[in-house]
Amino acid sequence: MLAGVTRLTIAMDERLAEAVKAAAGDNVSAWMSRLARQEIVRQAVAAEVAHDQRDPAWRGRVAEHTREIDAPA
Repeated sequence: MLAGVTRLTIAMDERLAEAVKAAAGDNVSAWMSRLARQEIVRQAVAAEVAHDQRDPAWRGRVAEHTREIDAPA
């Protein structure tokens, strides 16, 4: 086992396992690691957006950024 790597065992139904194997190709561990990392980042971004939306100044910042993006170069 590689240093700094933790081995996990997961359980799933056979149909899902076959679909994972087909999608992942030769390296199921790398595929699952990539998906887990993407999901963690997605959740972190969603939490940040939810936090920002509770801030009253949020809509103003969104409008300001939209104007910056839409401004001619």
